[in-house]
Amino acid sequence: MNWITYVGIDVAKAKLDVAIKISENGKASSPSTRAHEAWTSPNSDEGVAEIVKRLQVTGPHRIAIEATGGYEKRIFRALHAAGLPVVLVNPGRVRDFARTMGRLAKTDRIDALMLAHFAEIRQPEVIPRPTANQERVASLRALRTDLIGTRVAYKNRLEACEPEVGEHIKQLLTSVEAQIKTIEAKLAKALEATPEDAAKARLVQTVPGVGPVTAATLVGELPELGKLDRRRISALVGLAPMNHDSGYQRGQRRVQGGRSFSDLTQQRSPAATPQPTLAGSLTTAWRTRRWVG
Repeated sequence: MNWITYVGIDVAKAKLDVAIKISENGKASSPSTRAHEAWTSPNSDEGVAEIVKRLQVTGPHRIAIEATGGYEKRIFRALHAAGLPVVLVNPGRVRDFARTMGRLAKTDRIDALMLAHFAEIRQPEVIPRPTANQERVASLRALRTDLIGTRVAYKNRLEACEPEVGEHIKQLLTSVEAQIKTIEAKLAKALEATPEDAAKARLVQTVPGVGPVTAATLVGELPELGKLDRRRISALVGLAPMNHDSGYQRGQRRVQGGRSFSDLTQQRSPAATPQPTLAGSLTTAWRTRRWVG
């Protein structure tokens, strides 16, 4: 009898809850099945090293981790470096999956077990991990986006503020503008840092309306670019038309879904405003025929 191991890891700032689920090959287990093994480790270098060592012995088929505001980076990188089949999954999709399974209770241990069950049923694909340069591009792009948001907010405030406050805002805006220019210069150099990234950046900028910032977004946030066929990459980005049929009705096909800017890198905190999708950025670029930034 063949047994397959699935692992779910619930990530928090201070700790990592691990659940191991073992099922018979070809037979999906019930979501109510208890974890074969479960434990909690600190979210530290020592705790991560312990998890990697134990899972290397277990030999899991798939390890599912929720993207959690960047706190998952240490364990994700360590598991990937160890050659283990780790995948980063969207927390919202896992929560929806849990509801469909009738699991309404929520604790860290339950979430870890549900992640293992999600890995078993949904079989999320192990995607290429971004290179160090691609992570740098994504980080710089995310910081630039935040600074532009800050610039817009303070420019709006400048229109209706007291003169004394306005002087401070003007000084702040000068500093923000300088930071944006510095980051854009670093982004341009980062896009040329490796032959692979440089080739991708030049190629995507041949599309009308796509400029350096959108190119940086695609290079940094979409490591699958150039590795998947056109149908799979368009579905991943959120540009593939989805069916909307029922019975005799044939609804209009619409593009939907797609990876958000922070699905891979999670540069923002969990409480931050949701990031727009790659599809939204590309669609805006195409409609306006301008560089997106």
